[in-house]
Amino acid sequence: MDTLFTLATLAAAIRLAVPVAMAALGEVIAERSGVLNLGLEGTMLFGALAGYLGTTATGTPWLGLGSGLLAGTACGVVLALLMVVARADQIVTGLAFTLFAISATTYLFELSYTIGEPPPRIPSIDMLELVVIVIVVLAAVWFLLARTSVGLVLSAAGDAPGAVDALGYRVTNVRGAATVAGNALAGLAGAMLVCGPLGLFVQNVTAGRGWVALALVVFARWRPGRAVAGALLFGLCDALQLRLQGTATAIPYEIFLALPYLVTLVALMVRAKRSATPAALAVPFVRGRS
Repeated sequence: MDTLFTLATLAAAIRLAVPVAMAALGEVIAERSGVLNLGLEGTMLFGALAGYLGTTATGTPWLGLGSGLLAGTACGVVLALLMVVARADQIVTGLAFTLFAISATTYLFELSYTIGEPPPRIPSIDMLELVVIVIVVLAAVWFLLARTSVGLVLSAAGDAPGAVDALGYRVTNVRGAATVAGNALAGLAGAMLVCGPLGLFVQNVTAGRGWVALALVVFARWRPGRAVAGALLFGLCDALQLRLQGTATAIPYEIFLALPYLVTLVALMVRAKRSATPAALAVPFVRGRS
């Protein structure tokens, strides 16, 4: 058992946690404003593909990260128009967007690369630099939500949108901006996944990490620091299951594959009992209606 907890395992845990942490930070912003973005997985996929194609075209992974950020911003604009402006059902819209993203990214990827042929690897950004980006974004999100009037208004839009409207702020603008910002970080998370040590894009490369990020936001009770801590827990479990698959055991390897997701679900169930869900989460705001 001691051989499982090594520096290599810890390094792998951090590597696996980075994109999940970034996506969770983006979802914290969106949900604190009252928008439940179930399209997070889809936005990560678009960001991952944009990051890969951007790096392939330019040879610079930093421009790949920028491409992922722009792709996430574009996804955020679409989702904000649907969920905030048009007031479409947020759950149905998010699920439909993710299903669309899975098909669209597969199709766009196959336009450039033949099925069955391994895609070319791209230059990678050092893991330490990606960790620094996560730390900087974490500090910025915490400061925004906890120490600025903008963060106060954003959080109030998720808890008491009527009061925010009465103070003269446009709830639609606040929620729309939060949705765009949250998806921009999710697109960046997808790009970090492929522009980091992975160095390539494959179909459905996010492998459910967007859904994990959604669960971690509830686990963290909508606090950015706890969301990053939850991502590290997921990354550690993911790294351990990779090590366990290489050990001689009669346990089916599918059990190890499910380990990080099972731990995330257990942690979610434990924390959900003390959840501090924003009162107006996923509830469309209609001016003049309480």
